[in-house]
Amino acid sequence: MGKVRQALAAMVFGVMGCAGEGSLDLPTATVMRADFDVVLAVPGELEAVNSVTISAPDLGRTIKITSIAEEGSRVAVGDVLVEFDRNELVDDLEQAESKLEVARTKIDQKKAQLEVRIADLENDVIKAELSLKRAKMRLTDSETVPLVERKAAQLDVEESTLNLESTQATLVSERLKAEAELQLLELEVQQEAMKVDRQRDRLGKATVVAEADGLVILPEIWKGGSHGTVQAGDTVWRGSTIMLLPDLSVMRTVAWVHEVDAGRVATGQPVSIVIDAHPDPAWDATITRVADLAVRRNGESAFKHVKVEADMPDRGEVMKPGMTVRTEILIERVPDALSVPQEAVFTDAEGQFVQRKGLTGWNRAPVELGTRNDTHVVVEAGLEEGDVVALMDPDGFEAGTPAPAATPGSPPNDAS
Repeated sequence: MGKVRQALAAMVFGVMGCAGEGSLDLPTATVMRADFDVVLAVPGELEAVNSVTISAPDLGRTIKITSIAEEGSRVAVGDVLVEFDRNELVDDLEQAESKLEVARTKIDQKKAQLEVRIADLENDVIKAELSLKRAKMRLTDSETVPLVERKAAQLDVEESTLNLESTQATLVSERLKAEAELQLLELEVQQEAMKVDRQRDRLGKATVVAEADGLVILPEIWKGGSHGTVQAGDTVWRGSTIMLLPDLSVMRTVAWVHEVDAGRVATGQPVSIVIDAHPDPAWDATITRVADLAVRRNGESAFKHVKVEADMPDRGEVMKPGMTVRTEILIERVPDALSVPQEAVFTDAEGQFVQRKGLTGWNRAPVELGTRNDTHVVVEAGLEEGDVVALMDPDGFEAGTPAPAATPGSPPNDAS
């Protein structure tokens, strides 16, 4: 499309003199033959196809930025992007470690207490077993032993048996209770250990490094009554975006087409991208996505637009995300066509015509017109390449009252 623009620019508003002493020069154009493009030009901006969003990490509290990479700087993998205040995080870690040590001490103390208690109960069981043995030793069926003593011995055995069973049951119960108490204390230790690990992880997250090469872009955040760019000294909430790190190796342009023109745009159409800050050269691209829905870009707008994306296979060093561009979408191309500026076409009761330069002056030349773009119109019949046409009515111009010239995109001049 760049060559076509050059060709149309060359079809030029050459200045040719008119007959008559003291007359002004009549603006003219030379009919040229070239590929004729119908281009839809819309504003847009550059963005990276791939971008990493850096968010404020979960540090268990609101966090203050102590340093942050300069906006627009290029960073590589491993470079430090953001550092947060570590003082409170260090305090939190020390407190968590202290609680973990207390929990471990408690479990050691409880183990020692339970060992003593279990040992005492085991001794009680041994004593009860011995008491039962002694009671059994006094049992006898001999008639020489009085009945009372035999009955007493039997009761002692029964009593010792019950005592042994009770002591054994107490030992089992205390062991189960000890296991439960130790499990609770071990769970407390595990919980405190998890808190320590979490605090260590948070402390590690206080320094954010780049995981990919990119360009630093700092977004705006709300700062107590107004918006401003993220900077050192700001306090941010977890999850809030503090930096964008676009990958500059693959870029695309995002443009917004008025919904009236949306039907003329489709994926696969070639696009020429002109960066406002660096207009030369123009960059070729291809439309890769056309949104299905027209939306209002802001709540106050009365118009709806369709989002159009075009990937750019080539990337220049001047390209930066956010740069504004003019996106020229090729809607139609008429090959090897004759065209004239729209200002050269006039209309009267007999139809459309141009004023063509002849050997003896200006002659009315009826024309058949075809496709038009914002500035020119295709001439399908009535002119030849190299013809010179007037951009204003020669009669009106010479009389001092020139006919009104057409503005880009308007119908041809009405000479009636």
